[in-house]
Amino acid sequence: MDKDIGDAVHDLRFLLSRGYNRKTSVSMVGDKYQLGSTERQILYRAVYDEETAERHKEKKASVAKVKGKRLGIDGYNVVITVESMLSEKMLIICDDGFVRDVSGVYGKHKPTSLTKNALDLIVQLVQPHDPFQVGFFYDSQVSLSGEIASLTRSKLQDNSISGKAEAVKKSDISTLKYGDLVSSSDLVLIEKADLLVDLAGEIIKKHSPSKIIDIAKI
Repeated sequence: MDKDIGDAVHDLRFLLSRGYNRKTSVSMVGDKYQLGSTERQILYRAVYDEETAERHKEKKASVAKVKGKRLGIDGYNVVITVESMLSEKMLIICDDGFVRDVSGVYGKHKPTSLTKNALDLIVQLVQPHDPFQVGFFYDSQVSLSGEIASLTRSKLQDNSISGKAEAVKKSDISTLKYGDLVSSSDLVLIEKADLLVDLAGEIIKKHSPSKIIDIAKI
């Protein structure tokens, strides 16, 4: 990354640490350094003040913690992040330790062969750790959400995992209600959840560690 984005990261951390609104702060910093849309997405999704970052890190657990538990998965969030790895898009280890993409495809997502491959990687990571049940939840307002839910149910069945996959109005609410612990890198879900597993992050660190940018080193 160039010097401007590095300076922007430091400025944004400073503003967030003093309680400034995230969206407003990203806009201010982005305008100051004349950043493009991708760079602003990096700031918005990856940069946190120290207190928030540490609070998020304290909620993270390894996938081994799913043993005997109900795991709720924020479907599009996790699947799209793994797809980003498979399509070699930008991936970032964020200040709070979660791995996020900046693809911006949510809302326009359509199932492809990458989706099948991403789901294979997700269920293959989870299955050996013997969860009690696994639930995938996809936002129903996204086109073809029913199709990806159906595909996910097939993957669960093929891997002998008890659970369900549904297209729902509010995937974050359904994920929280279902799981003893949840998987998502969504800020709102992280703040509300007690315990989280970064499934996408674990997959990416295993299969493509050299492709990840560590924002904490900027």
